[in-house]
Amino acid sequence: MWVEIAKDTFQKAEFKSLNFLFQILSWSPSNDYPRYNIFVDTAKNKDLDNFKLLSKIEKSLIEFLDAEFDNFITSKPNKAKRDHCITYQKSNNNFNIEEAIVFLNQPVSIILENNKNDSAFIISIIEHFGLHNGLNKAKSHLENNWLKFENAGGCANIPNFLEMFLTQFYRLSIKNDRPVSDYFRGLIIIDSDREFINQPSKHGSLIEKLNNLGVSNDQIHILKKRMMENYMPDEVFRNIKSQLNRQAEIAEWIDAYLNLENEQKDFINIPDGFPPKKAKFEINGDRKKIDIKILSFFNLNITDINFLRLDKGFNFIGFNNNGEFKNEFPKLFKKQIVNKRNLNERDGDNELEQIHQKIYDLL
Repeated sequence: MWVEIAKDTFQKAEFKSLNFLFQILSWSPSNDYPRYNIFVDTAKNKDLDNFKLLSKIEKSLIEFLDAEFDNFITSKPNKAKRDHCITYQKSNNNFNIEEAIVFLNQPVSIILENNKNDSAFIISIIEHFGLHNGLNKAKSHLENNWLKFENAGGCANIPNFLEMFLTQFYRLSIKNDRPVSDYFRGLIIIDSDREFINQPSKHGSLIEKLNNLGVSNDQIHILKKRMMENYMPDEVFRNIKSQLNRQAEIAEWIDAYLNLENEQKDFINIPDGFPPKKAKFEINGDRKKIDIKILSFFNLNITDINFLRLDKGFNFIGFNNNGEFKNEFPKLFKKQIVNKRNLNERDGDNELEQIHQKIYDLL
């Protein structure tokens, strides 16, 4: 992210605030890259008192800023603007110095329904899609706690979580007469929960609540597939079968799953099978009815052997058989056989690249 410090900030800001801001922008751990790129036109600022004071602390300030300036000019398109400007001239992408310190010092937040389990999927995306020119910027931010995962406590609770999350900015928003959501640096990632392709969105009300809190649709990503589990590469299931081949129910489920078309794999409920999740049978033992659109999409009826296998759900509880699906399945994204190629194959729509790009754009 490119951040410009405008001339009026050097002219008007208290030096303590200016120095603190500069440390936020320029500091990095040993042998790592700074969090931000800084744009300052030294020719316009070097004679100002605050710039001179900062030069006494930062001995190579002019050389550093001139190198950054040249980097921007040579690497960006002509007339490209910085991502944010620190100035007293108010606009959507501008912050005064107090706002900038709060906004730029906070981590980027990835809000998930369950950060303990869902984060493994996002980390896998960062690991396999984040490397550019020898640097994985998102991975570096994650390791330095500049990028973190927030736990919303379930899909329905995301608006409540976000409303409370934004309260930390209320005083600043009132003081500067701008929406509190302007200070939100994050991405909300939500399972689609769709049961078949072209099913209408289940999250209209949820999105409306988030929009009412000031969150734009660009800050929300609803997965195209049913849930994060549906992005697991086929190689992982084959690997599980090879290691747990004596567990007939798991092996039969995997065979039935791998026999599905790619689009059907996108919407199968991996842990629970077909709806309902529980109490699937009537008192008389008959299977409860299922929406005909679901059966038609999967090209199955309730007496098919593959239906019966898939309907049991994938009862994977770890290779030691002593865990829980919700905890053990996400760990599979960390396996060495997971890579960019097979994630892309399971994705099939460049979505994982898009998710990484949305995260990268926040950094």
